[in-house]
Amino acid sequence: MTTLEFWKQYLKDTNQNEENALYSGELVFEDSGFAGQTQLSLVLSGAKTAVFTPLDEIEINLEQVPVSGEVYVVLDSNDEPRCVIELTDVNVVPFNEIPWDLAQRDGENENLSEWQDKMREYIEDEADLCGFEAREDSKIVCEIFRVIYKK
Repeated sequence: MTTLEFWKQYLKDTNQNEENALYSGELVFEDSGFAGQTQLSLVLSGAKTAVFTPLDEIEINLEQVPVSGEVYVVLDSNDEPRCVIELTDVNVVPFNEIPWDLAQRDGENENLSEWQDKMREYIEDEADLCGFEAREDSKIVCEIFRVIYKK
């Protein structure tokens, strides 16, 4: 099923008018492979309800910071649509000020220290790729979402 077909099915199943429906684009949690499928499984199960991205990465890539209310079709690593999510809250928080109740929405870690170690590695990798400095107070865009449709 194509993304457009999936979107139209979502609109039909939720009794929405296509002209009034907000479509913000497609989202893939990982490019490919097992890690991507694991992330998607966490989203589909409800364990993962947030995404964390360095603000520097968004700005360097000339992207806009997402806003609450945006709606995305989530694709798997084979570009097949799997669900629709809605951003319910978006905050920009310094990395070293992200509390455990927010970090645990990532769905993978047992405690804040474990999450911070994983995120530090991710931020450093993105900094190397994009050309910004990874710092403890790097601003992180925290996107909280909910699955509103899956087939």
